[in-house]
Amino acid sequence: CENLTTIFTTISSIDHVHIEIGIFQKKEIKILLAMLNASYKNVVVTLHDPPLLKYPFREFNNPFLNKVSKFYDIYINKFAASEKYIKKIKCIYVLSQKGMEAVKSAYHIEHVYFLPHIVDKKEIIKSDVINTNFIYLGFIGKNKGIEYSLQLHQQLLINHPGSHFYIAGKALGKEKKFYDLLKKRYTANVHYLGYVPESELDEIFEKATFSLMPFKNYKFFSPFSGSILYNLKKGNIVFTNKVNSVAEVIENGINGFYLCGEIKKDTETVSKILTDKHLAVKVKSEVYKYLMQHHTAEVVSKNLIL
Repeated sequence: CENLTTIFTTISSIDHVHIEIGIFQKKEIKILLAMLNASYKNVVVTLHDPPLLKYPFREFNNPFLNKVSKFYDIYINKFAASEKYIKKIKCIYVLSQKGMEAVKSAYHIEHVYFLPHIVDKKEIIKSDVINTNFIYLGFIGKNKGIEYSLQLHQQLLINHPGSHFYIAGKALGKEKKFYDLLKKRYTANVHYLGYVPESELDEIFEKATFSLMPFKNYKFFSPFSGSILYNLKKGNIVFTNKVNSVAEVIENGINGFYLCGEIKKDTETVSKILTDKHLAVKVKSEVYKYLMQHHTAEVVSKNLIL
């Protein structure tokens, strides 16, 4: 990416190009904008944070100026800086129905299509592990709902003293202090594992039946949770909340469960489910069925526009 000339000499303007774009993937965004400016006609994009292409579109080193730039992009400029590039893209795929509609509405375009995540059938685990343990997998941050998950687990220990909570994830930058605070504040039966290599994750998932994954409700974009799918394919039962595009994956009481955000109610709800092994087995079966019906390569390929 440092030398775009190398890319342009390798990929011609008539080649078909597919780029995965998330708002934090700066190198990919740089390549995309350069190609569109160079009049590449056959560029296809998957937007991971619809309707945002780049956020903010004009970046500054100063955090305050970045906030002003974000406000300008959304409220004043109405995504206009991104729109001229969006309209040059041949085809746009979005990972959720909600996200697809958000892109169409923001840019007044129709060349946007729903393309579900692909889950390799070989990686879908039909787990028969039934216990009262939990796992959290992902980045450690204040907006990830991890502290609420820890609070919930501490309450559950009153009636389920044998329950353990495995925290697999890394804290970056200013979130390191937050992570250190969590480790001091929540200690009973909590295992802070830090970053766990992919090759060792199966061993962690074998210890837990349930995953705690409450999310922040994003106001300006509709990301699809690949992390929920990851936990499902590992055979876990997910507790999450009904925000963003989660409702397109989790059907409450069928292949997962929703938390309401009130600690007393959520503790009662989760506690009842922990004692119902018959229900756990049934939900695990529904998880497998959902993945096979919606996310295998054979199913997803039908959504491709060729």
